[in-house]
Amino acid sequence: MSRTIFGAALGLSLALACGCGSKSEPPPPNAKAETEAPSAGDPNANPPPKVDVPAGPAWEMDQSKHAIPSAPVRGRIAGADVTPEVGVEGDELTFRVLKGAPPTVERSVKLKLAPMLVAGQPVPPVQGREWKVKFDALAGPDVPEVWRDGAGKGLRLYPSGYALTLELGTRKGGKVPGKIYLSLGDDEKTVLAGTFEATYSRSRLERPGPDDAPYISGDVTVTGAKPDAEVRVTCTAFTAPGASSRELQIPFDPAPLEQARWTRDESDKLRAGTLVAGDGKGRPFRFEYVKLPPGRYLISAGVVGGPATWKWVDVPANGALTETLTLDATKTGGVEVSFPPDANGKVFLAPADAPDKPALDVGAFHEIAFRVVRRDADIVVGKAALKDLAPGKYEVRAGDLRGFVDVVAGKTAELALAPPKKP
Repeated sequence: MSRTIFGAALGLSLALACGCGSKSEPPPPNAKAETEAPSAGDPNANPPPKVDVPAGPAWEMDQSKHAIPSAPVRGRIAGADVTPEVGVEGDELTFRVLKGAPPTVERSVKLKLAPMLVAGQPVPPVQGREWKVKFDALAGPDVPEVWRDGAGKGLRLYPSGYALTLELGTRKGGKVPGKIYLSLGDDEKTVLAGTFEATYSRSRLERPGPDDAPYISGDVTVTGAKPDAEVRVTCTAFTAPGASSRELQIPFDPAPLEQARWTRDESDKLRAGTLVAGDGKGRPFRFEYVKLPPGRYLISAGVVGGPATWKWVDVPANGALTETLTLDATKTGGVEVSFPPDANGKVFLAPADAPDKPALDVGAFHEIAFRVVRRDADIVVGKAALKDLAPGKYEVRAGDLRGFVDVVAGKTAELALAPPKKP
C-alpha cells in the first residue's frame, strides 16, 4: 500500500518539475469561444448572424473605370461618410447633407452645369444629357464647375481636376432621375456614386411649367418712374372666405437678366412667388405665383409710393395663366367724392371687380384697398379727394356708403355718395 502511494506522488512531482522549465503562452482572448461550445443558458449560445455592411464607393480618378452602382447615391464628402439628398435648380445639381432644425447644409457638392440656349433663352440642362470628364480635362463649357463645401473645411471650387460620369434623365413629376460617379482631387478623397431622383426646383429665369400648375405668371412693364423707385407685385386670393395677399418688392436693376436682382416668397407653399427685376428701359419685371388653389385672384403691380394697376383673373384647376401688366407712373388721374354735409370718416378705394361678381365683404375690400391702391382720404365738409391713381374702374366706400367710378389719366372724376332715399 505504501509503495503504491509513493509511486503516485513521485509521478506527480516529476510532472510538476517538467512544467517549471518554461512558461506557456496564454490562450488568445477568444480561445474559449473558438474551442468550447457554449453551455446551455450562455447568452452567447445563439450569437446574431453577421451582417455585411457594403463598403462605400471607391475613389477612382480614372473615369474609364467608373462603374456606377445601382444603389442610391452615397459616398464621402470632405472626409465624412454621407447618404445625401439630391436637388436640381436651374443649371445646378446639388448633393447635400442637412443638419439641425431648422435644417442647414452641413456638407455639399454642387455641380454647375452649363445651360443650353433655345431661342436665346437658357434652358436647364435636365433633358437626357450626359457628361464624361477625365481628370486631365481643361476647364471649359463642357466641364461642369464643382463646388465642395465641408463642415469646417471651407468652400472649394474645382473648375477641373476631377473625374466625373454623370447621366441626367428627363424631368417628370417634379423629379429628375440620374446616375453619378464623381471623384474629386482633394486630400479627403471626396467621392459620390450611385443613382438618384433629384427634386427639381426651377431657376428664377425659367418660366413655370406643368409641375407648377395652377399658376399665374407674366411680365410687368413700368415706365415714368424714378430710377431709384421700387416696384411691388401682389397676388391676392379669394379662394376662401375673405382675402389673403402675398407681395414681392424689388428695385429696378440695369444688369443683364441673368445677373438681375430677384426675390422669392415661399412662406406659403401654395403661393410660392418670384419676382425678377426689370431694367426700367426695355426689359420688364418677371413675376410668378405657382401651385395656387383654383379660384378668383387679383394680380396687381405698382410703384412704391405711387400708382398701381391690376387684373382680376379666375384660375382653374391645372390652369396656366400668363398676364401682362403695364403701368406709366406719369399718367394718373384722380377722383373727388361728395357726401351729405353731416358725413364724416374716411374714404377708401379698391379695384372694382366685374359687375357679375358678388360684392366683397368688408374685410376683403379693405385688404385690397390697402394692398393695391394704398390711398384714402378724410371727409371734410362733405368732400374727399384722392389723387395719383392709375386709370381704371374703382370701388369707393365710406362706411356703409358704396359706389363706383372710372378714373381717366389727366382728369379728376366726380362721384356723389349718399344714403338711399327712404320710400
